[in-house]
Amino acid sequence: MPETFEIVSLNYVSIYVKDVSEALEFYGAVFGKPTYQEDEGRINGFRMGNTWLTVFSSNQGTAPGKNPRNTEFAIQVKTPGQVDILHAALTSAGAADIWTPENTTMYEPMRFAAVDDPFGIRIDIYCPLSKPA
Repeated sequence: MPETFEIVSLNYVSIYVKDVSEALEFYGAVFGKPTYQEDEGRINGFRMGNTWLTVFSSNQGTAPGKNPRNTEFAIQVKTPGQVDILHAALTSAGAADIWTPENTTMYEPMRFAAVDDPFGIRIDIYCPLSKPA
């Protein structure tokens, strides 16, 4: 029988976009300036809790000159109300509202929302809700 494993978290999300400056402006409007930059801006990292969101040029990725397709990452926030706050910040910065914040039971009770950023990347926002006793 093959060895089994348990995934604890998802880390080091990287996106590859055509216009890095535009992506840094969009993400910077919500999360502030990149926390980490290296190699004259070739590597741009935003600290997100215990991991990083890194923005690269698409020329470094698998589809040079194109934005990513069918890409998604999830951001867990500390309180259910922060789902609404981050959703509003992302849509104010130019993201499209895909799923207006609501309480769901997707895998576990959670406050959930989703947006698509200007580069075609789906961003989920969630916070687990207390389970009823």
